[in-house]
Amino acid sequence: MYWPDAPEPPVVSEVHATSCTVTYQPPRDDGGAPVTGYILERRTAGTNKWIRVKDTLVTDVLYTIDNLTPDTQYEFRVAVVNKAGMSDFSIISSKIMTGEKPDKPGLPEVTVDATDNSVRLQWTAPSSNGGADITEYIVRCRTSDERKDITVPVDTITESLISYTIRKQLQVHTLYRFAVAAVNKVGRGPWSDMTEEIKTYSGTLHIIWAIETKTDNRKWQCRHCQSRNFW
Repeated sequence: MYWPDAPEPPVVSEVHATSCTVTYQPPRDDGGAPVTGYILERRTAGTNKWIRVKDTLVTDVLYTIDNLTPDTQYEFRVAVVNKAGMSDFSIISSKIMTGEKPDKPGLPEVTVDATDNSVRLQWTAPSSNGGADITEYIVRCRTSDERKDITVPVDTITESLISYTIRKQLQVHTLYRFAVAAVNKVGRGPWSDMTEEIKTYSGTLHIIWAIETKTDNRKWQCRHCQSRNFW
């Protein structure tokens, strides 16, 4: 009987403003004796001070850590214990930033301009930014068989009502649906509701001319919208 191998690096999930969940796996070699528990430690990124998250051994391979400081980067490591002793600590986990992701934005309103193959979207900002500034929005454009994501830079975001025009990036004569998500330094928040299908156009209005022989009036018809008018 001997002490166990060091486990793989822990994985952090469910990150919130003051808590997160850390998971890890049993060691490949338990040293010939059952694992009796784990020692889980955290530290503020950029420091050398490790702090045990629990005074006694953690007996599960998943542990939720509370009482973290909001807007702070943390790292984690874990060691395994059996009757022979304690393993070396694992490699340090990836850094995480405590905080909340933004709420979902409002449903986008979509306007199609048939003259230059552009689509203008307008939506309301999330009710909560998660306690951190929104750094960008992601616009999702979806057809029946493909998906395209467009990043909206932060310098276009100045009001609670946001507008963005997609020009010449979409397939023409195609049905699209759109959704928007907000991003802060913690990550991407949930997607807004998806719009109804909107059809794009080729960027040129085709005018069909005809002559009204009885009235001698010139008549035109827009092929896209099927409307008619007279001179």
